[in-house]
Amino acid sequence: MNDIYREGRCLSSGKSEMFFSESPTELAAAQALCGDCRVRTRCLEYALENAVEWGVWGGVIFWDGETFYRKRGRGRPKRSDMNLPLEASIEDLQQQVRSA
Repeated sequence: MNDIYREGRCLSSGKSEMFFSESPTELAAAQALCGDCRVRTRCLEYALENAVEWGVWGGVIFWDGETFYRKRGRGRPKRSDMNLPLEASIEDLQQQVRSA
């Protein structure tokens, strides 16, 4: 696990706290940093294998042990976001890791 932290963009960004934020905006920013991270798949694999409860791991939001592609803010969603998926399936994520 240590190599993931040393090599990951989460540490090199100097903004590691946003990976464990409650703000949908900060979580989205953390996910954007994961986008081209070279250890993204290993990070997601670690989170799935260890049933992490909280944070952005491999570009996926873990919230109370559930997985999400994005976290919606309070109130009504924007029209542009209405058809975007929220929840991520553990099985789909595991398949993604296996196929990487």
